[in-house]
Amino acid sequence: MSATFPNAAITLADISDEMLGKARERFNSNLNIEYVILDFINAPIPGKYDVVVSALALHHTPQEKLKSVFHKIFNALESGGHFINADQTLGTTPENEAKYAQAWLTGAKAKGCTDLDIEIAIERMKADKTATLQDQLNWLSEVGFVQVDCWYKNYRFAVYSGQKLV
Repeated sequence: MSATFPNAAITLADISDEMLGKARERFNSNLNIEYVILDFINAPIPGKYDVVVSALALHHTPQEKLKSVFHKIFNALESGGHFINADQTLGTTPENEAKYAQAWLTGAKAKGCTDLDIEIAIERMKADKTATLQDQLNWLSEVGFVQVDCWYKNYRFAVYSGQKLV
């Protein structure tokens, strides 16, 4: 992104200093990046942004707090700004969720994951707090986002966005 937008000021935020350290290693030559430790569930999002992008982070948010996080993101955006989220969603029914889980397992095995890899991943996924895609899209609209839409979905993985116009 920094090569495409060389004048962009980029803020990378994470609750984990270790994850930010990995980002620093990866982007060490880019001076336009600020690194911020942030608990977006319990703290406000500082600053104003033209675009907020989240990837594989919001599924750690308890469902009852996700709408509040969306509201914080909305407030952190400049008028005309966009929010883009790439993350997991919950199946619309228990039957669909079971199909998502089976597709994930089949894909993991096809990519060469060992039984131990899969066991570790399943244990880690017990901490996930995903919500359905429809709930997430509804909450975006309820906090004021417009042009809310899902642009890509593959089983439980989805990319969706909304825009702030006020």
